[in-house]
Amino acid sequence: MEKNSETTTTSTPETDAGSRVDPILEHLNAEGVEIDKSRIRNLFVDLWKYEDGDVLPPEDQLLTTVGLFIYTCHNILDDHNLRMDRARKAITEALEIWQKPERDEMIEKERTAENPFKAFVDLNVPKVDEIYTWKNFLLEHKQADENQWNYKMKKCWFAEFFIRYGRTDYIETACMYDQIPWNARKDYVDLKLNNMFKKLGRLCQFTYKPANTQK
Repeated sequence: MEKNSETTTTSTPETDAGSRVDPILEHLNAEGVEIDKSRIRNLFVDLWKYEDGDVLPPEDQLLTTVGLFIYTCHNILDDHNLRMDRARKAITEALEIWQKPERDEMIEKERTAENPFKAFVDLNVPKVDEIYTWKNFLLEHKQADENQWNYKMKKCWFAEFFIRYGRTDYIETACMYDQIPWNARKDYVDLKLNNMFKKLGRLCQFTYKPANTQK
């Protein structure tokens, strides 16, 4: 006798939270170290619930996803006896690959523009405003044109997040995450970064200018 059955899957808070970290976690690798990613995922899910992540505004959900990924990875990689500098590199690379498709699409538009630097500014000012909101970063654009993009943050959501979790040494990893857009554009964008938040200061200023190699 054949049994006809349909398998139905239901979404749970655990799977919903896990689906946020899974696309980043799949890119986490550290040469010579076998990482127990299930421990990172489980800790992420627990802390997502602790942060009431499902009811946060979309921009805060993105920040919380990145912040918790950094925090949980560092904690578990430390248990794997991975040095802080190697852990930072592995975490940043995973975040970089995760956002690569969207970034590559923007870079393609910038490179084909008459002035790649100006295109970089025009495309990225709205994105920065969307993610680094006034509420979370007190961000102020000083200049944004074909010669320079200068903006200042007088508050840092990431710094406050890691201070709250008692791990100020993780702030620098978030600073490396913030520099990913520049790392992919060094041939036509220069960055001068004055960052005091990782030293528990009260200022972070990004100054982008056209790279000398830009044609």
